[in-house]
Amino acid sequence: MTEWKKFKQGIEGLPFDLERFKVDFLDRDTFKLFCDDLQSVTPCREVCVTGYFSETIREQLEKLIIGGRHVRLICPEFPVEAKRDKRNIEALKKLAKTGAEIKFNNRMHARIFAAYMTKTEGVLVLGTFDFNTECIGKERYDAGIKTRHPDLLSSTIDLFEQLWNDSESIALEQFLGKS
Repeated sequence: MTEWKKFKQGIEGLPFDLERFKVDFLDRDTFKLFCDDLQSVTPCREVCVTGYFSETIREQLEKLIIGGRHVRLICPEFPVEAKRDKRNIEALKKLAKTGAEIKFNNRMHARIFAAYMTKTEGVLVLGTFDFNTECIGKERYDAGIKTRHPDLLSSTIDLFEQLWNDSESIALEQFLGKS
């Protein structure tokens, strides 16, 4: 037996969860399927999301909250004059009533969805998607990746925490007071 075959057999025999290192590409259709059933995403205790939100995802996030998950959202700041923006604010208010914690940061541009039990066990979606009609519907072509990679998940949670604790991040109530 060649050295390579011995080496390969040795690696293949190791107990190892390759699913944690798999990366799936998400197009708008697979992203919509993902959003339509967030409860089946992964067992989790915490959900952290960034981007724009609308009524489109509110019910799924509320189900997570009612199911005992801690949900935190960071939105970019936006003017609340357009009809669409007013609807988005109403969706965020409803989420806050259910128990979601919501902040705004005028420098936030990252698009993140992290659902996790620990910093290295969970699911992560990174991409151009926002959790609103334009991205979940058929209006735009967005793309992203979904993974359980422990290093990427941990780094993303660290970034989220940095944004969450940033002095420029303000609570929903404070944002509404500015509007």
